[in-house]
Amino acid sequence: MIRIEVTDARGERVPEVRHPGDEEEAGRGLQLVEALAARWGVTPGPAPRKTTWAELPVPR
Repeated sequence: MIRIEVTDARGERVPEVRHPGDEEEAGRGLQLVEALAARWGVTPGPAPRKTTWAELPVPR
């Protein structure tokens, strides 16, 4: 398993999977993560930060 983490300073906003319309240019990042990752989530802190992480299987 490989783990990827991204930390940002917007701790008040928790990422969520969106389903944007065909004409929208943003909002598909977590759709890709959800499709490719074995699991993903968000770890809070320290304030005001949060870390969004994803674990992907490693091919043998």
